[in-house]
Amino acid sequence: MRTLVRLIAGLGKLLAGLALAVLVFAAGTYFQVRGALPPYAGHYEVKGLKAPVEILRDKNAVPHIVAGSIEDAAFGLGFVHAQDRFWQMEMMRRLGQGRLSEILPPAIVGNGIVDTDRTMRGLGVYRAASDSVGALSPAVRSILDAYAAGVNSWLAGNQQFGLELTLVKLLSGGRYKPEPWQPADSMVWAKLMALTLDGNWRKELLRLRLDKKIGEDGTNFLLATSGESRDATLTLANQALNDLDLDRLYRRTDNIATRKREASNEWALSGAHSVSGKPLLANDPHLGLAFPGTWYLARLVGPGFDIRGATAPGSPGVVLGHNGTIGWGFTTTNLDSQDLFIERIDPTDPTRYLTPDGARPFSVRDETIGVLWGPPVHMRVRNTRHGVVIDDFVAKPERYSPTGHVLALQATALDGGDTTMEGLLRIGQAQNWNDFLNAARKVVSPMQNVVYADTQGNIGLVSPARVPIRRKGDGSIPSPGWTGEYDWAGFVPFDDLPRTYNPPGGIIVNANARVVPDDYRYFITRDWAEPYRQRRANQLLREVERHPVYGMIAIQADNLSPDAAELLPLLLKTEPRNGRAAKVRDMLGRWNRFMLARRPEPLIYEAWIWELQRSLLADRLGDELFYDLASTNVPLLVRILRDRPDWCDDPRTPARETCDDAIATALDKALNWISRREGNDIDTWQWGSEHLAAHRHPFFDNIPLLRDLASVRFPSDGGAHTLNRATPSYRGARPFEAVHGVTYRAVYDFSDLDNSRFAIPLGQSGNMMSRWSTSFLDNWKALRYVEIAGTRAELLRTAVGVISLSPTR
Repeated sequence: MRTLVRLIAGLGKLLAGLALAVLVFAAGTYFQVRGALPPYAGHYEVKGLKAPVEILRDKNAVPHIVAGSIEDAAFGLGFVHAQDRFWQMEMMRRLGQGRLSEILPPAIVGNGIVDTDRTMRGLGVYRAASDSVGALSPAVRSILDAYAAGVNSWLAGNQQFGLELTLVKLLSGGRYKPEPWQPADSMVWAKLMALTLDGNWRKELLRLRLDKKIGEDGTNFLLATSGESRDATLTLANQALNDLDLDRLYRRTDNIATRKREASNEWALSGAHSVSGKPLLANDPHLGLAFPGTWYLARLVGPGFDIRGATAPGSPGVVLGHNGTIGWGFTTTNLDSQDLFIERIDPTDPTRYLTPDGARPFSVRDETIGVLWGPPVHMRVRNTRHGVVIDDFVAKPERYSPTGHVLALQATALDGGDTTMEGLLRIGQAQNWNDFLNAARKVVSPMQNVVYADTQGNIGLVSPARVPIRRKGDGSIPSPGWTGEYDWAGFVPFDDLPRTYNPPGGIIVNANARVVPDDYRYFITRDWAEPYRQRRANQLLREVERHPVYGMIAIQADNLSPDAAELLPLLLKTEPRNGRAAKVRDMLGRWNRFMLARRPEPLIYEAWIWELQRSLLADRLGDELFYDLASTNVPLLVRILRDRPDWCDDPRTPARETCDDAIATALDKALNWISRREGNDIDTWQWGSEHLAAHRHPFFDNIPLLRDLASVRFPSDGGAHTLNRATPSYRGARPFEAVHGVTYRAVYDFSDLDNSRFAIPLGQSGNMMSRWSTSFLDNWKALRYVEIAGTRAELLRTAVGVISLSPTR
């Protein structure tokens, strides 16, 4: 008994000690994070300014940066970005540099971070960004220099950067110190966006993996591709790469920068379709949800410019917005600008590879990745005339590359002469359609459908980029590199790129669907988005003769899921096999197809089609390949149920299952899954209970003590195919948690641009203890947008702070 008492007493002391440690950590965290909150008022003498700058943060903490030149305005933007989002900027540039392992120990965060660094070093992202700085005009280079000086001015006078970098410093034993910001660091942002938005090379790997698993016919059916001449190389590709571990290569190169997710909405209406008689332009880009968010609202004001909208921390200008005369928005085109080439190694000399002109030596560079708490990682990377050898990302080439062949990547995103940043900054200063087009000529990658409107009443759209012209094929799978047959022969001339200006109907809409007719001369992509959102936006815009500003907001928030009109009737044809299924059939038969968080029908529908897709595909593909396909594919399910019922049969069982069997079984599994989580009363189920918009903190989301403090989750309307896009992850224990969706909304009113409206989901600050980190959240959920407007006198009445910057004497 005495021993038991001592044991209990000792356990109590241990628990008390742990509780005290937790309290000390929590208190230290609180005061550290609070202590790192930047002052929004004060005077600073700084190096790098031409003249004084004033930064007025309005009632929403949106900075209005008043400067005497565009360079000084960029300086001010760098200063406020560093104040509010520096740790986000630091992670972004280190991702591009392939240097995350230097500050985040793999022993804690996992070896995947080394794989990420290997991939980014191998791709040479930062090398390409650095080289691209030299391709910019002196005027644009001066803007990047000024922005970097603004960031560095804040860093020089500040020693606390929030909890994230404080932990990094602790993990490094106090050695970590932010390096000065460089123009190349800003160029990295554009490179990373290009890699993910034009990302195609890993889909080529996926296609080869599928072909090995289910054959060419099955792959073409699954990916909805036609039997073009290009497919004749599938056999050759698989023979040449037979010894390459494609699964390993695909898995090791999967990271936030190479993972492709795309979606956005935009439309422009001429004055004939607006209440005011002047154009309206609406835009809402869809990207990965995170804390802090992708965008940061700002206004740059000075002689000859007044630019307002969404900026990206790390980048020196307004990416999406208006400048008092013109406005613009983006959706991604899904351009295929990344090709894998099968290079044949010279059988007489493994340091050389074959070309149409004979053997050439590989160019070789050595990379050393610093690893916190571990030995450095050394890698040797080879390059061919097409580009980098991606086999070298995963291990030593001689161990993992197939005998006689390697894979090389050619991508416009890795061009060292990339002038995309120049194009983006010049768009912000354009005053008319011709200025806008001249700026767009500078865009290399990613390809975006850039919608346009101006105060003169014009609307337009252009899709600028370097679009490869291939001598043969369409780049959908790896091609022989030694023959020259599949080489790029050049790029589509700018004047032949997709474009429209003042179309007769007065409405321009794009939601990532096809932007060119079937007979367009050049190949852009196979990967146009499903047309559901685009059709819905077109329908809503044409139902009303003249739209007000709030009408645009209502359309952006639309939650109808058009895909259900195609798939649901096929599901409901199956006779219910029990009382619960009959009740659900009746509910879904009366459902209006709106994906509302408070309703049970969206949850049942999504769980049903997810279980159905899993039952039809996972048995054929295996779990790893199945999950790599990522999301529910409604067009595929429709094609299976209508045209290929043989896919409903489970090849692992002796009995032959029909599509009715598959549909009924999937419904039972879906309802059982929901019941385990939400209870047995179907009427109380809610889509929003499982469909939370998950703005995850990249460091702390998996730490119970910090998850609720650092990450932001809330029940969300919408789904994968609604205009109010909120796409589930379809993975893990919470498969319907939304991880990709709307990250910015704006409506620009060209009858009065001060009446334009802006919204981001969370807030301006990346410091989780700041009141401004989630200050927009309630407005976002209630569809209350903010204005970015006002004279200096008006702003001063409600400003939360004023900072004055002056040049060092």
